[in-house]
Amino acid sequence: MNLIGAKVYYDGSHWIAIPHTERPYKRKRRKRKTDKDETVEQFERAFNNTPKDKKTKKKERLVKEFTPLFKDQPEAVEFVEKQFERLNRNRIERYKRMKRKAYLQQWSYFCTFTYDSAKHTEETFRKRLMNCLYHLASRNGWKYIGAWERGDKTERLHFHALIYIPPNGMVGKFEEHNDFNFKTHNRQITNQNTFFNEKFGRSDFNAISHQSEVEDSVYYMLKYITKNDERIVYSRGLKSYIIADILDEDIVWPYGNEEHEYKFVLADNFTCITYGEILGKVSPEIIAQMPKCN
Repeated sequence: MNLIGAKVYYDGSHWIAIPHTERPYKRKRRKRKTDKDETVEQFERAFNNTPKDKKTKKKERLVKEFTPLFKDQPEAVEFVEKQFERLNRNRIERYKRMKRKAYLQQWSYFCTFTYDSAKHTEETFRKRLMNCLYHLASRNGWKYIGAWERGDKTERLHFHALIYIPPNGMVGKFEEHNDFNFKTHNRQITNQNTFFNEKFGRSDFNAISHQSEVEDSVYYMLKYITKNDERIVYSRGLKSYIIADILDEDIVWPYGNEEHEYKFVLADNFTCITYGEILGKVSPEIIAQMPKCN
């Protein structure tokens, strides 16, 4: 059984194919905002107000805060539990999306950006670094996936990112510093960029030379996203899947059931075929030629 027009992604260990389906697209109707929707929004604001609280303490605080909005405390407890479950499901989906996007791209560096208090406040650092990376993506062809993190001891804000820089797309120049490396937590020679150091304070660029370093960087960022519940930041146009026709001989085994989507584990060196044309065995160069989607 060949798969035609399958969506294929890499999960860190295997290539996975999702069969194409002809499900008709249904445009979602815009729903009127209800009292329930407003209560959920109020919950999310309250949830985000104390990001440092441990889960049990946060639940207790939220139950106490929301009990007056319900008939009794058990009803408030049920509401809070459901919201925690919803946020956890959303978080898992964000993590899956991040990994699929990250593993489908080629990356040049894992970077950490830190601000100098003489140059920025925390708010201006967030805004201007995002604006800077946005313009480098649109004008110089950069790609990035990143997450904000606070230092364990200093609570100082950092931005960690996987970054792709095309040939002739670099700004500034690199300088070596005998300094502290944020990723390894050791003193060592760090590679810093003059452009970002002048604009923000400090930058660390660690070259990516192997896929395992991408996976390590992704899990490093996910660890801090989990701790701080920060949003993942993407440059525009990053896709999660390649679209490919898959030969039966490249399907290793199927998995799934009636409740969950059927998927197929593919051979590590499966043949990439698009619109009937054989492009070759899967590789970064071949992936760059394949049609992609989200």
